[in-house]
Amino acid sequence: MERKPKLLLLFLFTILISFVSCTDEDLDDLFGDPVEKFLGTWRCEEEGTIHGGGWNYQVIIIRNPENSAEILIQNFNLQGDSERARALITGNNMTIPRQLICDDTIEIQGSGSFRNGQINFSYSTNDSATLENFTGRFYKP
Repeated sequence: MERKPKLLLLFLFTILISFVSCTDEDLDDLFGDPVEKFLGTWRCEEEGTIHGGGWNYQVIIIRNPENSAEILIQNFNLQGDSERARALITGNNMTIPRQLICDDTIEIQGSGSFRNGQINFSYSTNDSATLENFTGRFYKP
């Protein structure tokens, strides 16, 4: 009789430990900084509806000093190191608001999300002559 309660307690303890040890690496700590995981040097792999795929280049993501919830993506759309696109971070999601880059000649907008150590995204460009949609990912090699 005494053995069954001990086995039951051991079984319940094992189940409890398995739930506690399973955590999602992409969940934000309630008091953590959601922007932090987006920062750093990334490789960009993307494909456009007009220019096709195979684009692979480096971007650097920094925090926007004017808005702590925003990031700046340097070399966005392979437009050069001096070009930066703004994106607002909310949890694991990024929103690229409608904005002009490249001396106000290209309008961009899009969105993305951080998952499993990479950022998957989609965005569009419009240079007043051509509208192109892109999909891709930022990853750390």
